[in-house]
Amino acid sequence: MRISGLTGNSRRSPIRHLEKTVGAAPGRLYSWEPRRAAGGGGRGDGGCMGRAAIVFVHGLFSSSETWRDLRAQLSGMPGPAQEFDLLAFDYASPRTSMNPLRKMPTFDTVAESLRSYLDGQPVSHERLVFVTHSQGGLVVQRYLARMLEEGRGWELARIRRVVMFACPNNGSDLLLLSRRGLMGLVGGSQERELRPLQGPVLEAQRRVLTGIVHAPHVSSDSCPIPFVSYAGESDNVVPHASAVSVFPQAGVLPGDHFSIIRPGSDGRLARALQGDLEKALREPFPEESVSGAPTHAQSQGRGEDFLAEHRLFGPVVVQTGSSTTQFFIHGGPLEQLSGIDIVVSSENIYLQMSQFFKSSTSGSLRRAAAHKGAGGEILEDVAGDGLIAWLRANARYGLPVLEGTVAPTSSGALAECNIHRIYHAAVATPVDDGTGDYLVNRNAVTRATHNIFKVARAERRELGLPLSSICLPLLGSGRGDMTLAKSFELVWDALMTELSDDSSWSIHFAARRRRSFEQLKELLLAKKAENEAAHVNRRTI
Repeated sequence: MRISGLTGNSRRSPIRHLEKTVGAAPGRLYSWEPRRAAGGGGRGDGGCMGRAAIVFVHGLFSSSETWRDLRAQLSGMPGPAQEFDLLAFDYASPRTSMNPLRKMPTFDTVAESLRSYLDGQPVSHERLVFVTHSQGGLVVQRYLARMLEEGRGWELARIRRVVMFACPNNGSDLLLLSRRGLMGLVGGSQERELRPLQGPVLEAQRRVLTGIVHAPHVSSDSCPIPFVSYAGESDNVVPHASAVSVFPQAGVLPGDHFSIIRPGSDGRLARALQGDLEKALREPFPEESVSGAPTHAQSQGRGEDFLAEHRLFGPVVVQTGSSTTQFFIHGGPLEQLSGIDIVVSSENIYLQMSQFFKSSTSGSLRRAAAHKGAGGEILEDVAGDGLIAWLRANARYGLPVLEGTVAPTSSGALAECNIHRIYHAAVATPVDDGTGDYLVNRNAVTRATHNIFKVARAERRELGLPLSSICLPLLGSGRGDMTLAKSFELVWDALMTELSDDSSWSIHFAARRRRSFEQLKELLLAKKAENEAAHVNRRTI
């Protein structure tokens, strides 16, 4: 079923507003309502003349001025470009700032600003095309990922193309040190996410690929939108592999990182962009989900249930022995954690980490700890190599270790986030039946929790490391019959034993799924109330 009122051939229909209709007739999820700006307006200023619009999004240390020459050329060219209003989204990305009252906005803040910018336009165009340069492509990806996370995929249906020029999809290493120096006075929130394979960038990219690029239909958490990525043939800032990355439609244009978006005498840039604009006008809107069909999140086992951005709950102060301990719960990708001394990874009894492309705790930490090159390629597998070295040193390489064993390794690239150590806890035993399943022994979870503290205290003493905070995943949760609640109960009991005699630690729990995050909050608050009641009872006896 096509979106009501428009097809790829409706070239001269009036400007209308796409919105989801509550209580619409069966099979009809969209309505089209005119929404014109009061007064006039013309091309380039968001007026009423064009039914479509190009939204230009600039990159780091730049502004909308970077699009001046391209916008001028498009304004004077016959063809598809004449169908578009030319809009430019600006956001703060200065090289330096001496004003202590101003800070560099994060990608999440910029993405939210982009949404406000689009919502505030006097005309709601039927079709939008994003044209981005450098980190502007990451901003648009973050915006799209956040919209899907909030279940607002329907609202993205009018976006008919994203055209990215020199986007650092895998990060960029060149001039990293100088970028850090430039950003030092204002805080490097944007620069940090331009480093190779940063967790938030990967998480947004994963959601965009599954929920947009490869989406089959429009739903609350999916919306098919074509992506086109262009690399500069002489770009030494964002290499070809990073600019093209995993997006299926890609090309190479003349120029370096900056001149790729400046019109040249050969006209290749203009022809490429005109072709993309023509397709954005001609191609039909995406089809709606068939009534009763599973959503993208349901069919893929992911999507809305995964938190794309970091969330923090706490501190929750709990009585532990004669003192108290602060507890925190973190939701979202593990790669976004910071300021925690030890992060624990749940492993199998062979202490073999998950592959880099896996979204598991083990795979995420392995990827985050690795040192990477300009194209995002792994130069040093810090956590994986460190774990192999530990196994060899203990004569267990290729052999299982005792359930509950904990092996420490360096945190590698995570040291930049003030994470000092990764502890690998062996809790899952492979089932030898060809299914690839694992079993988790209750004793393995308890023993691993105790061993985490044993190793941490030893490293404090022997290596002189100032360790005081530990982040625990849901050890063994989801394997066999080990539920989240059961895993939490086992870990909690062991924690109470450890912390009753040593309250010098703060404890952090981590969960990627929204439901797990909410359930952990409930479990933690229930334990706090239970401990307080027990403490009161002991005082009254």
